[in-house]
Order: sequence, then C-alpha cells, then structure tokens
Amino acid sequence: MTIKRISLRELEKKIYSFRPDPGFPDDSFGWITVKEALAAARQGNYGVGACLIGPNGRIIQRGHNHMVHPYSRTDQHAEMNVLTRYETHVKTPAPRMRDFILYSSLEPCPMCLTRIIYTGVKKVYYLAEDPTGGMVRHMKKLPIVFRQFAKGRIYRTARCSPVLRGLARETFAYTARALDKKFREL
Repeated sequence: MTIKRISLRELEKKIYSFRPDPGFPDDSFGWITVKEALAAARQGNYGVGACLIGPNGRIIQRGHNHMVHPYSRTDQHAEMNVLTRYETHVKTPAPRMRDFILYSSLEPCPMCLTRIIYTGVKKVYYLAEDPTGGMVRHMKKLPIVFRQFAKGRIYRTARCSPVLRGLARETFAYTARALDKKFREL
C-alpha cells in the first residue's frame, strides 16, 4: 500500500482533528500513541509512540522514539523508552508487569518484542503492522525461551478504527524513508 506523502503540518492537523470512536475499544489509548509518534516525527526521529497502561486502566508512562534526536541512541525505540522510564521510576529488581498493557503505534521490532517479553507485560496492542521490521507475526521464529516466556500473553493489532490505524502508518512512513536511508549509509 502506497501512502501519499503529506507535510508534517497536514499530518498534525489530521491527527489532532481525529476523535476516538467509542465503537473501537482501543481508540483512546491508540490515539495517545499516534500523538506521541507525531512528537517523535517533529524531532526528526522515527514516528513511533507508545504508552503503558497499569492495572488500574490508567496511563503509567507514555513516550516516543528518540533514536536520532537529540543524539544517536539506538536503544531508544518508543517501547524501550516507555519501559525504561517505568523501570527507572519503580526501582525494583523485577517489576511485576503481568497486569499491564502496552500500546504501540507500530508493530514492535525484534529488539523491542524480546524486551517486552522479558518484562512480563501481559498484553501488547499495536496500531499499524510493520511489514519490514515487525516481529509479532514471526514469533514462532523466536528462540524457544522467548516463546515459552510469551506463552499465555496477547500480542496483536489494536481494536481501533481504520482511520486511526492509517494515521499511525502515515506518521511512521513520514519519517521512515529518510531515516532508513540514513542508517543504511552508515
């Protein structure tokens, strides 16, 4: 699917004019991830956002990709950023996260997915599939230890409106072409 290139300003207008649809249970948290993805895009990072929902159903952490700006940090994918901030905040040897939900605007990559598996987060919902870097649909190819840890957990696309799913794809696509080229040239 080809996504028409639009300006960041046009994309921002589309995102902020969106209203979550009550017919799609993941729209509200999904919209948060897309707004975070927009923040990443504004900074010159990959347009990916995430939020961590606690057992009380409230946002515990939210964040976005910081891989490129303010300086190179290849570990600062949106999901990693959110998990690191949460773990730093709670400061326990092994925080129990089995009643948590992680939303991401994009299907987690291999590095993020294995980190998520180790945290014990029970549910992971992503808005847009990533056909070139996403790992969720390839979980059967993970080493057995990761598959065993992931057993009984949920990793799937979010139940959100097609419009919101499209905004997540557009936000990532806005940044991916140029940044992928930059990383291939290193």
